[in-house]
Amino acid sequence: MEYKIYTSLEEAKENGIENVREDVYRLWQECFGDSGSYTDFYFEWVVPYNRIYTLYKEDKLCSMLHLNPYTFEIWDVEVKADYIVGVATKAEERRKGYMGLLINDALDSMYKEEKPFTYLMPAAESIYYPYEFRNVYFQEDWVAKIKKYGQNNKEQESEAELVKLGMSDLEERRILTEFTEELLKKYRKYYILRSRKYYEKLLIEMESGQGGIAVIKKNGLPIGYAAYMLEEGLQIAECLYEPDFEKEVFQCLYQEFSSDLKAQVNEFRPSIMMRIVNLKVFLEGLTAVEEISIIIEAKDDRIPGNNKRMLLTLNEDGGCIAESDESPHLYGDIGDLTRLFYGQLGTEETKALIQSDNKEDIMKILSKINLYKDVFINDVV
Repeated sequence: MEYKIYTSLEEAKENGIENVREDVYRLWQECFGDSGSYTDFYFEWVVPYNRIYTLYKEDKLCSMLHLNPYTFEIWDVEVKADYIVGVATKAEERRKGYMGLLINDALDSMYKEEKPFTYLMPAAESIYYPYEFRNVYFQEDWVAKIKKYGQNNKEQESEAELVKLGMSDLEERRILTEFTEELLKKYRKYYILRSRKYYEKLLIEMESGQGGIAVIKKNGLPIGYAAYMLEEGLQIAECLYEPDFEKEVFQCLYQEFSSDLKAQVNEFRPSIMMRIVNLKVFLEGLTAVEEISIIIEAKDDRIPGNNKRMLLTLNEDGGCIAESDESPHLYGDIGDLTRLFYGQLGTEETKALIQSDNKEDIMKILSKINLYKDVFINDVV
């Protein structure tokens, strides 16, 4: 039986799939086991703004993939990128290559839209490794810090207080947004932009899992916050705080949530996997501490447009690309290049990509590039 891929819910409806939204809802619950309240949150707050790829056999939904749009702040430049979520296939339709078809279609669209990269939070790294996604960020174990600071608290109680954010607290959301943006600009170079709407959505998302947003204040001003769920014991989706007040923030959280702490049954740490999508656009977005030039050739089995030899010229303001016929200084598959530019490739692994006989000279050139080592991403959906 032939299959048909639709690149949006609207396209599916135009082609006669009247109940596509309901089909997607059912497949989400079937594959992810989320509560009704969480699924309802997702379909009310996320689905209207994303693109959903679906694969149908006649009128049967077999597989789907969601692209959620986000805006990043990267070295003071705003960058648009898509977060891949909701990758799911009906149990009886698995191992037929449908997920790969949807990922390839999504990557092709993002490449044509000149998106520099895409990212996801994997259930398992092995699922997405063959598609050249690579780990670039591991979430901090905030629950472990709560236990550490709470159980070792032998000092006097702090002046900090914990306040739970409410839906009607518009002024508090404004203050939290300004606090977070100032904090991220001060300590991070690569993060998702926040807004009051962002925190409204985050609050509703956390409430769907019996949680919320806890703001820790001192002298009336925020020093940190935690977005949390309590449905299966305390889970922290994100925690941001002034480093000077780390101990006070986590002691405050312990005092509030100590009864919700559960023994960890595994050492799973949420991670973010990235993939370079449009290599030219990605490279042009890099910067360097001084002007450099290097010829890079990529191998990308899924996006043919990336298989070019490019002369990259970089300085502190950005880069420019020109195609080159000369021998490359650097050659690697798109996964290795993703790891390289996110600061995840070791010295010997980097040297293995260098084609020049004088590897040390090329290593010196690479050392002048401002790598994306300071990533901060904690999306749940």
